[in-house]
Amino acid sequence: MATGSSRPHLRPHPDPHSDRGRQGGFVKHEFIKFAPLFAGLTDGERELLAAGFAEGKCAAQTVLLKAGERSDAMFLVGQGFVGLSTQSGAPLATLGPGSLIGDASLFRGQPQDVTATALSDLQYWKLTDRGLRDLIVQHPALGLKLSRNFGGLLAQMEDYLVQRLGRVPELAGLPPHTLQALAVYLKPRQLNAQEVIFRAGDAPAGLFLVEAGEVELRADVETGGERVQKLAPGALFGALTLLTGKPSTQSAVASQDSTIWAVSADEFAALSSRQPGLRRTLARNARARLSKADQSQAVLRLAQMPLFADVPPQVMQAIAQRMVLQHVPAGERVYMMGEAGDALYLIESGEVELTSENAGGVVEELARIGGGGFFGEMGLLSGQIRGEDATAIRNTNLWILPKAELDTLATQHPQIGQALNKALAERIAAPEAGYDEDRFRRFYLLSDLSPHDLRQVADHLHPTRYRAGEQIYRASSTADMLYLLEKGHVRIQPLSGGSWVLGPGEAFGERALLTNQPHNASALAETDIDVWTLSKADFDLLMNRYPSLAISLSRVLSQRLAELNAGGFEEEETLTGGYVPVRPEVATNVPSRRRRPSAVESPLPAPRARGGFGQWFANLSPIGKIQLAVLLLLLIWLLAIAAPAAFLSLLRGTSVASGAELTSRNNLLNAINAVYAVGSYELASKDKELAEALAMADKAVPPTPTHTPLPTQTAIPTSTPLPTNTPTPAPTATATQPPPAFVQELLPQAPPTPEPVAAVAAVAPRAWDPRLDQLGVRVEEAQVAPGQQYWRLIEARWADEQQSGGKHHIYVEVLDENGNRIVGQPVTVFWGDGSYTGGIEDKAAPDFGYNYMMYAAGNAYNVKVEGLPSEILVGAGMGSIEQPKYGIHTSFYLVYQRATK
Repeated sequence: MATGSSRPHLRPHPDPHSDRGRQGGFVKHEFIKFAPLFAGLTDGERELLAAGFAEGKCAAQTVLLKAGERSDAMFLVGQGFVGLSTQSGAPLATLGPGSLIGDASLFRGQPQDVTATALSDLQYWKLTDRGLRDLIVQHPALGLKLSRNFGGLLAQMEDYLVQRLGRVPELAGLPPHTLQALAVYLKPRQLNAQEVIFRAGDAPAGLFLVEAGEVELRADVETGGERVQKLAPGALFGALTLLTGKPSTQSAVASQDSTIWAVSADEFAALSSRQPGLRRTLARNARARLSKADQSQAVLRLAQMPLFADVPPQVMQAIAQRMVLQHVPAGERVYMMGEAGDALYLIESGEVELTSENAGGVVEELARIGGGGFFGEMGLLSGQIRGEDATAIRNTNLWILPKAELDTLATQHPQIGQALNKALAERIAAPEAGYDEDRFRRFYLLSDLSPHDLRQVADHLHPTRYRAGEQIYRASSTADMLYLLEKGHVRIQPLSGGSWVLGPGEAFGERALLTNQPHNASALAETDIDVWTLSKADFDLLMNRYPSLAISLSRVLSQRLAELNAGGFEEEETLTGGYVPVRPEVATNVPSRRRRPSAVESPLPAPRARGGFGQWFANLSPIGKIQLAVLLLLLIWLLAIAAPAAFLSLLRGTSVASGAELTSRNNLLNAINAVYAVGSYELASKDKELAEALAMADKAVPPTPTHTPLPTQTAIPTSTPLPTNTPTPAPTATATQPPPAFVQELLPQAPPTPEPVAAVAAVAPRAWDPRLDQLGVRVEEAQVAPGQQYWRLIEARWADEQQSGGKHHIYVEVLDENGNRIVGQPVTVFWGDGSYTGGIEDKAAPDFGYNYMMYAAGNAYNVKVEGLPSEILVGAGMGSIEQPKYGIHTSFYLVYQRATK
């Protein structure tokens, strides 16, 4: 049919009027037998289908189907005629007995495209959508044949496929909506016996489900493992190659005539990006032996590990053949703390993060391991309980060596057992052998300690690593750690401006060991750095346990601070200009910083000597040098000019005042009033006597010495309180003599004061990254009246994982009306019932003045500027657009400007 919504007979059919006794069931069966849509069905299948059609009758002009409406049934005409017309009423065709009406729209699950109306009294049979679905669930082969005849998968197959997928073990636990989304992509495929689905070495072909028949997976000869694996109906295969993106290590062949369901690789990629739970569920059970190429790479990787350094190559090859490939999606755990250590993991591609929870309940990052790295080796040595969590932070492919497989090989190859025993003995003795006194003595702070005291300190030091650009601590944060810089460079940035760089062998954060005051400066990793840290708690423990060490280390610390202050080179806690810190409010519920342990590095070079004033001056920023020059000029002026002049004025002030002669107090008052009214030049031209009186009074009164204060130290910027309504005292009426008449003539008559009209400045559009909308980030407007100042968010940008380069910060810049940075302006990041407030720092462009390191994913954080009503950025946090709830490293860049509503 041209309409695509009805199917008349293409072959002659019996005349129902010839023998009324043969009408009913027999006629219905005959019509079904000759209908093209039902061709190829067995007699039993036609009987099942006929039983699903229910008989019905209707009068002429009855509308069976209406264009634009969703149909829930198809009709088989028994007696009478049906007219088809368009939605506008234009006639299309007339159909008689044996014709199918509405089947195409029903099978596609779409609205009708024609209207079907009975042209005479009509007798028909009707098959509903629900009846067809129930029939296919019980007899799926019938649905497959109907789909083949129709030329596409019937919508009524969906219920059956969802139930079928729900029984597949690899998909267990997936919610119905994910199974339904997968069912939409499945396409039936008929296979002949010995037909190849894909071959070993082929690129990922798709995801397959056996519907009927049998499929054999034939392993590559080189990979080892089970040679032939037979798959019965309901078996799923092809998942691992799709997940890992690696060629298949097996060939798939139909061992007999079979039917399978297939999803192409491209369709699976699109589906898994919208349904990430599908990838996670498939990955939990998908494992396979390494391919021949991967085994060769695994042998090279194992040979580089100290654990297998003495194992012969042929034994290494046997180990590689026992290793398996597994895919771990981003955000999934490889193993958890407390689980048994039962495997060694080599990372082929991706990245894994190792974390643990400290005694305070804070999760600390121990290490990040990328492609080519390994972890979990202690599981092979001792099988001890895991002391950390291992989580994939990107889609990761792992090569896994199970301990059970290695133990089996160890019985066949004694070299393996010898290597394991040797590695375990070295690991037990590692703490004693790993101590290198010369390594720790290269630190300036520890260089004068006795061997015994140095060893006690070294036992309490912890290696830590920071990436380039990562903030170690911020100004005003709690000082609780001493840092000994072993590798790389650290920039110290005080709030007062300027900065300097520390190199290997130097220490920073000494203040934490001697005082309880917060940091006066921020510390930023200029390069990738390795540091050793000593906590305040460990320091106090050492002081109580070893009194000699307490005296020795305190003396060194005091000497260090004294040398720094005497040389004019301030340590990060003693800021430029002799700054005296004022402890501000410090948030106590800020999420703790994650720390990375450093790898063992080569010995440090000798610590560089500290410079004097010249080196300190050279390290100042241009702004700091200008500030210092202005301060020196001000001191010279005070000492050489202002102070001598003030002293001479005090000596002669009384004699000058006693010789003054004024004609009268009233004349003086009149003269002063005249000056305030018209100015000194107009007064001299109008009234010479008043001008002379004023001049005489000016000479008679000695200048009052004023105190010019010395430059004060600038305190740490604190939160500026909102303006309050302070009552202004009303002026007290004082009887004064009116000015002379000519003065009143000169005074212009003040016109009536018009009502003030607030000038509304044109507001430039906000520079807004459209990806923020996809993340669910929004701006909460400030509630201000016209003419009132507020903080306006003028720019908001987001950096994805690649653009962030490993950072996960909120960067904020605050500008005045002219676009200049407002140093010291407090900015607050808040979440739930917690918050953190810090000031804008004077950093070199293009760095933003404020940054906050994020650790929570999703829409966790909000940002505002203090001091005025502020627009609030709502919903910042780690995570990508595709995976907003995962701890993927992303960043936000915000610019606020002071504006008037």
